Amino acid sequence: MPVLPPHITNFTTFKRFPVVSQLVILGILLVMIFSPWLKEQITPTQNNLSPIQPALPQPTNTATITLPQKISDVPIEAKSAYVWDVANQRVLFAKNPNDVLPLASLTKLMTSLVAVELTDPNQATAVPLSAIRQEGSSGLSAGESLSLRALSQLALIASSNDAAHALAASVGSALDESASDNTAQFIKAMNIRANELGFSSLAFKNATGLDLSPTEAGAYGTARDVTFLLEYILRTYPELLTITQAEETRVLNEAGEYHSVVNTNHIVQDIPNVLASKTGYTDLAGGNLTIAYDAGFNRPIIITVLGSSREGRFADVLTLLTAVTPALVVPNN
Repeated sequence: MPVLPPHITNFTTFKRFPVVSQLVILGILLVMIFSPWLKEQITPTQNNLSPIQPALPQPTNTATITLPQKISDVPIEAKSAYVWDVANQRVLFAKNPNDVLPLASLTKLMTSLVAVELTDPNQATAVPLSAIRQEGSSGLSAGESLSLRALSQLALIASSNDAAHALAASVGSALDESASDNTAQFIKAMNIRANELGFSSLAFKNATGLDLSPTEAGAYGTARDVTFLLEYILRTYPELLTITQAEETRVLNEAGEYHSVVNTNHIVQDIPNVLASKTGYTDLAGGNLTIAYDAGFNRPIIITVLGSSREGRFADVLTLLTAVTPALVVPNN
């Protein structure tokens, strides 16, 4: 029984303490009890950045994962690499992060971003013959009608040069119907957008990333800026990247027919809680790869490697991932 103030003569009088005051006290007690829990539910953000919403269900095996302040002395083949803790806005690893190198098909991240920002993704377009003449083939046919969203999906998961070129031609035409070169208009928009976003190292000469010659790449940039580009897309248009989580899938055209596609990132299933991935490879670039994964409870990590070899890029990313979050890595039997 509580100790009563001197002017209260019995417990019955004490119970008639004003209801409003009781509620205030109860509220204070509830806040005191639950405030630690509430604090744990708030996702840390800095610089007014909104948290990235994971595209996958929350993992169940990451409750005790603690990210290192920084990792070092990690042997990788890549010329340049950058590992970024998105939630805490801090660098976990860097190797020549500001070296400007050929991007190869990482270019298609910007291609897809500019397309979705300038046009309706549901808009259908016919694949031009100029797209079919691009290096490589993803099974598209001249005159085939696909939505811009479908073209973007093919460009990102299958790294289709046909799809990226068709995307650029269609959106470029919408930018300036009188232009003699639709893709040139689109490439100009890509460079303008890169500068607007503060990615000063990114320079695009085509929409595919294919080498223009034995000495000139189709796009250039740093591992740092590629990482921040991927972060920007994850924050603003995460649905663009959802398809890159799949090992293989189908992409429909406007006639209801489908293209079966396989992810060019053949280790995508080895990346725990993967949020996004994009590969790149040309003779000048070597092997490039950028991935994002959730280290647990909305803790996205982005890893970018540039200038590795065709197979070395995958080994480099897995090496860095293991160094950052070893508890997430499941050994192959």
